[in-house]
Amino acid sequence: MNIGNLKGDQQFLTFGGILPVTFPNGTKIVVLPDIHCPAHNAMLMWAILAFLKDYQPDVIIFIGDVADVFALSAWPTPPRSVKNIQSELDETRRLVDKIISVSKCKQAFYIMGNHEDRVFRYLKNVAPGAATILDYNTREPILSFHGLMGYKIGDKVTFIYDLAEQGGFGGGLRVNDDMTFHHGFIVRPNPGASPRADSARFGQSTTTGHTHRLGCSATTTANETIRAFELGHLVNPNHAYLAYANMLNNWHPGFGVGQIVGGKVHLEAIPVRNVNLDGNDKLVFTFGGKIYQSADR
Repeated sequence: MNIGNLKGDQQFLTFGGILPVTFPNGTKIVVLPDIHCPAHNAMLMWAILAFLKDYQPDVIIFIGDVADVFALSAWPTPPRSVKNIQSELDETRRLVDKIISVSKCKQAFYIMGNHEDRVFRYLKNVAPGAATILDYNTREPILSFHGLMGYKIGDKVTFIYDLAEQGGFGGGLRVNDDMTFHHGFIVRPNPGASPRADSARFGQSTTTGHTHRLGCSATTTANETIRAFELGHLVNPNHAYLAYANMLNNWHPGFGVGQIVGGKVHLEAIPVRNVNLDGNDKLVFTFGGKIYQSADR
């Protein structure tokens, strides 16, 4: 596995922009979209963890908005909800660590989303002078998101920011010069339309999150087939932090599973569906002939 120009055990803790990586044939990848911890769907995450334990991916790609960072948002606080950024960061760290541990992945890539960028935007709006203070040793913003999460060089995770070392939409992962993974910033109402517009803009295959919709499309050119994926979400749409969610948003739970074959990324969007099993409502997905279901709600 090569990360940028690094080989072997060398790695980045952080990177600004599109990070090129090269994975060998057979590398198994899982892409997890929009978890929004602590507003994630804990019952569905139980099934995701069971799948990760079975599949044992080599690489986990968190494609943005792993943390909700509601405590620093501009949204009104719902009644009886308490804003506590430390509690949010702690729970996100525990969940990310558990995903890495259960999956036994060799490396995880954490692409910044617009929700992680709430940390920088809050500082910029409330205390702009503090937003530019750098850590003396790392020369990175002293209140960086990965710093607040407590990660350090040697941990099996790389945080990908944009070129200005902020979150949001400018950072991503370019795998085998074949597909770019980033959080996404183009929003269209129909599933599959957002990534199609995204791939058309860049003229290359892309995978995004951000919209909470699940869809994919392919366009054949004279030289290649350009693929476009958006991978849904893993949130609890009834959580107080997601009060802006409603049926009109057309959201779909899901995630992505892929493998490197012939030097290329072969990716599959995995939809999660509501199913009644033995009188109990479950969130269910299938992979490799096995059924994975949520814990009891």
